[in-house]
Amino acid sequence: MRNKLLILSTFVSLAVTLPARAAENSGSSVGAAPGAFLGTVVCRGLGNVPVTADAEQALPLQLVGRLNCGDEVTVLSDSEGYTFNIRTADGKYGYVARIYLSEGSANSPKEHRAPEAVVDNGIARWQSGAPGSDEFWSDGSLVESLRANGITVQVSLQDTGWKLRANVAIANQSDAPIHFDPAGFTLDELKPRLRTLAYQNPRELAKALTHQVYWTNASATAPASSTYMNAVYKTSAAVHATPNYLVAAAQPVQSSVLQPGTLAPKEKSSGVAWFERDKSPQQLNLRIFVGDQIFEFPLSFPQH
Repeated sequence: MRNKLLILSTFVSLAVTLPARAAENSGSSVGAAPGAFLGTVVCRGLGNVPVTADAEQALPLQLVGRLNCGDEVTVLSDSEGYTFNIRTADGKYGYVARIYLSEGSANSPKEHRAPEAVVDNGIARWQSGAPGSDEFWSDGSLVESLRANGITVQVSLQDTGWKLRANVAIANQSDAPIHFDPAGFTLDELKPRLRTLAYQNPRELAKALTHQVYWTNASATAPASSTYMNAVYKTSAAVHATPNYLVAAAQPVQSSVLQPGTLAPKEKSSGVAWFERDKSPQQLNLRIFVGDQIFEFPLSFPQH
């Protein structure tokens, strides 16, 4: 009797296990494991993205396959290293560099919310690698992008040898209108000396326009001191591709100037704000006032 019970229990176990294994080996879709999430490939200028057998992606690459822009994969684990462990739509397993993945399905009806900066006493500060902070190159200049409470502000700063030219873009993805006035923006020089560089009235600049407005002697970059060092923060996805809201400014001062205005939800605006120039600006701090928030950007000019 005891042997019969053992045989019966074994048969029941096989009856449960075999269909499950058959489902795993079939081409049918299987739900993601707990903790897994969907990711979409962001090529960032590449034709396709390599999937490797090793997490380090050592050279020569041990290729499992390649992914096209927009392909969806299942992210199985994140060791907080250089790569994600993923499963492709055709069932291949491997590793993809985290900079080439964005969380969420490209066809998902639910809008993915990009990470946002922490607002402390009304101030959101840009820090390299921090939530809500991003950076990219546009027309040869570094752009610092900062998102907080549904508002994205992007800036780049150039030294023309005559004035400092700040290219500014503001995009409103919040649910309420926001107001801004460039005359209220501030640019503080921190090094080599502490002083405020005054905002320049574009109408007055137009009267004293010189050929130097066309030049760019140097473009500001992010100072090393602005790197985010809080190890507690951990993104569950790769770096998000931030849209470039800056547009190429027209050459005449009046036509490219950023005008004060109010942005309704989903509206954006961009243009140039001019500031007084010191002889040898080094480290600066640009503050953009939008609604009741301040977006703060550390900037640095290379020293020759």
